[in-house]
Amino acid sequence: MDKIIAYKLKFDTPLHIWSHGVGYEETGEMIHSDTLFSAMMSLWNHFYDDEIPAICRTPPFLISSAFPFKGETYFFPRPMVKIIMEGEDDPKIGKKLKKVKFISKRVFESLLNGNKVDFKESDIFQNGSFWSDKAESKDSRVFSVLEIPRVRVDRETSASDIFYFSEVIFEKDSGLFFLARFREKEIQPKFEAILRLLGDEGIGGDKRVGKGLFSMENDKNFKISFPQKSDAFITLSLYYPTETEFGEILDNASYNLVSRRGWLHSPGAMSLRRREVKMFTEGSVFTAIGKLVYGASPCVLEVNPELPRLNHNIYRYGFAFDLPIIREVKNERT
Repeated sequence: MDKIIAYKLKFDTPLHIWSHGVGYEETGEMIHSDTLFSAMMSLWNHFYDDEIPAICRTPPFLISSAFPFKGETYFFPRPMVKIIMEGEDDPKIGKKLKKVKFISKRVFESLLNGNKVDFKESDIFQNGSFWSDKAESKDSRVFSVLEIPRVRVDRETSASDIFYFSEVIFEKDSGLFFLARFREKEIQPKFEAILRLLGDEGIGGDKRVGKGLFSMENDKNFKISFPQKSDAFITLSLYYPTETEFGEILDNASYNLVSRRGWLHSPGAMSLRRREVKMFTEGSVFTAIGKLVYGASPCVLEVNPELPRLNHNIYRYGFAFDLPIIREVKNERT
């Protein structure tokens, strides 16, 4: 497996990543891999001569979605495997565990390697959504969500109504990080240059008014422990399998699905929506079939709206950022 590199994104301004809602537009607390990839490719197309369709179909790099970090602690999506611990039959513990969205790197590594873990109420914070192996106060936070009222004016009647727009503000020592594997080493300098440029331009909603700006830091010392042999893998990105993969990976799989849609950002087509697709979410666990790259064929899913004014393909990133995981829990405890 190629070396894994972590990139930390420290946001200088509020971030809005559309989640869902009509009348109340909610924001996500992470950036999905397809959003990050599309934002980078949009800039890549203006600064390098590389063929974007070629990058999309045969990716020289793989990326995960971007998850929260706090200080030196990385938080990963909770794997969709059974978690064995003391008091596992206690309904109070079960209810608290169900609320956990993100787990710290050390806990994540324990679950990857099939080890038992200890879970205490003092390990969770921010309304129970974060589980850390380090002591955190109950008032500790990674980010806050603000609701901003806005006014919508009807073009025909000039009638107005209020809707709410939410955005994430990260604490001083917090932000988002994502992982990358470079299948072609010479592409890494270009990748990092585009990522820095993206930080200056912004990502997400309202970037044209200064939202979603960030600085990038390459964590060269990042390491993660995972089993060398396993019959299953976890995806840390959104995943759209090929038809062949779909028939083989679902044996004893645990997963969630998410609908992905949105607006195009191509010149002359800003008012068009992408075709909606369903993808497997981060944290989903599947049966491994020994592939180097898991993803749609042609590698990245083409999601063109069926309208004549668009004269090029629109791609949605559908590769799995896979890590081996042991589904059967060992006897030792970590």
